[in-house]
Amino acid sequence: MPRRASSFSSVLVLAFAAAACSPVNQPSVVSLDPNAPGVVPNKIAGDGEVRFTVRPRYTTGSAVAIELDIRAGTLQIIGPLSGAIFYSAAPGPEQVARRLDAAQLPGVDVQPGKTAHATITWDGKYETGEFVGAGTYSLALDFIVGGDVKRLGTVVQIAAR
Repeated sequence: MPRRASSFSSVLVLAFAAAACSPVNQPSVVSLDPNAPGVVPNKIAGDGEVRFTVRPRYTTGSAVAIELDIRAGTLQIIGPLSGAIFYSAAPGPEQVARRLDAAQLPGVDVQPGKTAHATITWDGKYETGEFVGAGTYSLALDFIVGGDVKRLGTVVQIAAR
């Protein structure tokens, strides 16, 4: 009988030791603030990543600013070099609301193993100069990743004031 208790005690000690050495699973932190920005990660070749930080909604008649955090893995990342804002014109295909020019696209050159930050600013207007209406829009940005063109994007929600 003592031998069985000793074996059981050894198993308990090993279990507690293993539990103490294993990492604790931290619960993910979810913001209760409905206006908190969201991060949209885009994994790319060479173990790189381009993260878009986007507010859940922007208001009509105002500019839209989107933060980019770029991390080059083993491949160089250049861009964004070109971009556009699209909207759905149901039942047809998406239409271009606005093309983004060099003033709105601060292209960066991120060497392998390095990081960079950039801000994309869209004035919230169509090509015609009028402010867009409330709705869901798509932002598409073109990067060069290790010599290949890669289009990345996110959704932008515009709400009425």
